[in-house]
Amino acid sequence: MERRITNITKTCACLVLAYWFYSPLLAQDAKPVNQIFSLNYDEHQPILGPEGRRLYFTMAFHPQNNNGNNDPGDIWFSAGERDGFEAPERMGQLSTPYYDLLIGFAHPDTMLVYHQNFQNQQVIYSYYRSGAAWERGEAEQIPGFKINGDQFSARLHADGKMMVMSMDSFGTYGNEDIYISFRKENGWSRPLNLGSDINSSLQELSPFLSADTRTLYFSTNASEGVKGMEVYYSKRMGEGWNQWSSPSPVNLPDMEGFDLYYYPDQSNDRAFYTNIQTSDGYGNILLLGSFISGAEDIPDVSAPIETDPEPDDTPEMDNNEASFPERPVSEKQTSFEELETGASMVLDKLLFQRGSVVLADSSGLVQLEELAAYLMDHPKTEISVDGHTDNYGSSRLNERLSLDRAQKVRDILLENGVDAEQIRVNGWGGTRPIASNRTARGRAKNRRVEIKVLNKP
Repeated sequence: MERRITNITKTCACLVLAYWFYSPLLAQDAKPVNQIFSLNYDEHQPILGPEGRRLYFTMAFHPQNNNGNNDPGDIWFSAGERDGFEAPERMGQLSTPYYDLLIGFAHPDTMLVYHQNFQNQQVIYSYYRSGAAWERGEAEQIPGFKINGDQFSARLHADGKMMVMSMDSFGTYGNEDIYISFRKENGWSRPLNLGSDINSSLQELSPFLSADTRTLYFSTNASEGVKGMEVYYSKRMGEGWNQWSSPSPVNLPDMEGFDLYYYPDQSNDRAFYTNIQTSDGYGNILLLGSFISGAEDIPDVSAPIETDPEPDDTPEMDNNEASFPERPVSEKQTSFEELETGASMVLDKLLFQRGSVVLADSSGLVQLEELAAYLMDHPKTEISVDGHTDNYGSSRLNERLSLDRAQKVRDILLENGVDAEQIRVNGWGGTRPIASNRTARGRAKNRRVEIKVLNKP
């Protein structure tokens, strides 16, 4: 139900002060974990520049983005220092009002950038350094490059001759699969699906191929891990691209939420990745290891755990979808008068800022005022206000957020004169979906507040 709208809690002045800070997080085996930035925005796809000092990433919904806080992602960078990273700067020449993603560097002066909507096309462009600026070059020619849906991630291999991509496209086993494309003389090869050893009927996201091309890191919700979305690795068997070892988990810290965009910096024995704490919360870029190259006692976090779990050929269902099948509920308001006892309706105009109980705009307040007027005209009608999220992130935090939002709705109704005895509140987290959590569109429907008529005399 929610749009991707940022919780703007900082001004531009705060951005200047938003230098890296050390923030110890709950880490398995006491490994050092640092949060790179203290920004309250959505940060993902960390990539180090060719010199190894600048960190590039996509930041969504920042007020300085091309389309302001409605922009789903511009490209930013931050210069590294001995003990951290400087305040990030936006790369306006690479950014559009839509989603933009740095895929990697083909050369220190050449980078590849994906634009979700450039001249009404999903396209990857080359950009060339010109002095201190970057100039757009030609579109990369990739036969059969087509993305169904709004999820796409990709990384260029270290040699610039291969590109691994995650997308819902031709030949998918279901939702997003991982593909590989090879550079040719006049473009790229048709994307090749890596096969069922890697891909499943669920989601495989944010791939990274090691320098020796033998190890693939990616995130998936298709394995029976502790989290709904975890980072796994698989070894390539032989010289082809469709035979891989059974995926095994990477030894990341034991934290709540989902882990994505794993990026090992093997030359410095460290790794970057994004952790997402709540179903509609922002991703924070974390560093596992040390900022100081060559520091002693840094764990080799890029090395996977050499385990050989028993293969599981049964596709995992989404969290909660097995016990709570999709159920009908009215998503569009017709009239509160038409609701009978037992009927439910989504408050379709009610949008919250991400990870917050603050209303995103005035349209939701207007809808709540209309509901308050109806309840005051029908003082014996009782309703429940039910908050819901998708199943992305920590179930405990999602339940808390959904309850907080339901209570916020109740508070607004009380402020508008409704009797407290007419309202009950519940926070269900992600346990009661009305759509599949396997797609971004389905998860958006599941993030909602709905009302249910308990008693209507």
